[in-house]
Amino acid sequence: MPTNRATFPPVRAEAERRAYALLLDEKDQLMLCGSCCGGWTVPQFPVDPNVDFRAATTQFLSAMFQIENPRYGSLHGIHATSDEECWERDSPTISQAFIVRIDARESASFLAASPSHARWSARELAQHRRMISPEGVILLTLGYIEGWLPDGPISLR
Repeated sequence: MPTNRATFPPVRAEAERRAYALLLDEKDQLMLCGSCCGGWTVPQFPVDPNVDFRAATTQFLSAMFQIENPRYGSLHGIHATSDEECWERDSPTISQAFIVRIDARESASFLAASPSHARWSARELAQHRRMISPEGVILLTLGYIEGWLPDGPISLR
């Protein structure tokens, strides 16, 4: 669940780093990957050590979905785990989830990339939030769409 807590547990240098792209179209529909990714999830990818998460996300969106100039939202999620915790993986992670506004052409490009891609409205997201991974991204998305989360980084704890 998103919180405004700014403290994060210490994480080993070899922690897995992942970025999540929460692609929202002009109708506030979230782009989702279906069975191609092992269940409903948002686009995600590993980020190499010492690479900026946002820069890696920009490069990923360009290469995978022809989104050349991503329009980042004013809110993004951050999650880190220690050796004693895990979120989506069995090893410590550092993750960032970015909200990216996309237009109709970019939305169509995302859907065309795979027959298992879909776009869901805020109502569908709220109804099926437990079916979508990773945990916390739907609350982050709904908080952004509905305006009840403040701008800036939000801890996904």
